[in-house]
Amino acid sequence: MTAFHYLEFHPADNPVYLKKVGNWVLTFLSPQDEKSDVQLAITSVLPRQVSENLQPIRVVIQQSEIENRWLIQQIVCYDSFQGKDEILNCADEMGIKVIQSIIQEFEKYDVEVNFV
Repeated sequence: MTAFHYLEFHPADNPVYLKKVGNWVLTFLSPQDEKSDVQLAITSVLPRQVSENLQPIRVVIQQSEIENRWLIQQIVCYDSFQGKDEILNCADEMGIKVIQSIIQEFEKYDVEVNFV
């Protein structure tokens, strides 16, 4: 059975209305006028390392049936050792580090989000 992981936003911090938080930009991957199955990308605008060789690039989230809870679909990092993108998930230690770094950055700008 696959475990699902979510980012749960405070009701006042709906990511659909956020454009940029610190060094992260939020963009629509689904059409903006779509009301269900909204998919967003949280993309890093500044290179930063989570390990010796991994640099977070983007986290893809999708609106779930539970209000303010967004399913983490994909965590993309650039692997400088292999010279290519690597897809992580929330079961990976590095995937969790990426999510924690986003949460910490968002907290600096008073955007409340929790990893569920």
